[in-house]
Amino acid sequence: MRRDFQGRYVGSALGFAWSFVQPLWQLVLFSFVFSLVLRVPTTGQSTNRFWVFLFSGLLPWLAIQEGLMRGSTAVTDNAGMVKKLRFPSEVLVLTVALSALLHQAIAGIVFVGVLAGFGELSWRSLPWLLLALPLQLALTVGLGLLFAAVQVFVRDLSQLLGLVLSAWFYLTPIVYPPAMIPAPYRSWIELNPLSGLVELYRRALLGAKPEEGGAAIAILAVAAIGSLALGWWVFHRLRGSFVDEI
Repeated sequence: MRRDFQGRYVGSALGFAWSFVQPLWQLVLFSFVFSLVLRVPTTGQSTNRFWVFLFSGLLPWLAIQEGLMRGSTAVTDNAGMVKKLRFPSEVLVLTVALSALLHQAIAGIVFVGVLAGFGELSWRSLPWLLLALPLQLALTVGLGLLFAAVQVFVRDLSQLLGLVLSAWFYLTPIVYPPAMIPAPYRSWIELNPLSGLVELYRRALLGAKPEEGGAAIAILAVAAIGSLALGWWVFHRLRGSFVDEI
């Protein structure tokens, strides 16, 4: 993981600073569009500051997006290593997922400090992250293993995944509060496991009410464990054919 993390910034002028610049740029861009232009309200949330509401949901999304996009090509991107060395190739996907989580942690620590400075941080709710982080990692690794295995045989998968992630972002209540979703569609949005993950992060950082989002969090737990089991099984079933295909 250390090699993956350091290798991303070799030859870069800003280097490690990109870990802060990229999420900050997305925060500024989304805040301008959805807060100043579209004027999305923070109805029913624990904060009146849109940028606080936004980044608390954007934080886990950035890590999952990076983990899945890079994880899906982890085997094909390291074809030479897979061919020449005998090692558990699922480590490649795990390394990418952990590297994405490390980037999130860096941005998260800064965000927590800013929240504390503005008096928005809910210190008593922070232990909810002990539930959110393992479920997030399980979901990322599970889907990453599944996509990485299929990508070896279907090279268009990474392009298709980009389209799916674009839709997944807007079907998750990151830039809008759940209260804005029309009643007939709320149950469908709740089936989205990332809705539960975003709810957990906002509960941990901002102290959302404990009774809110319980069903979505349960769906997240089932999806995380199920995707990890499925991804592991598919990866191990197909791993023996990787060398012939790449």
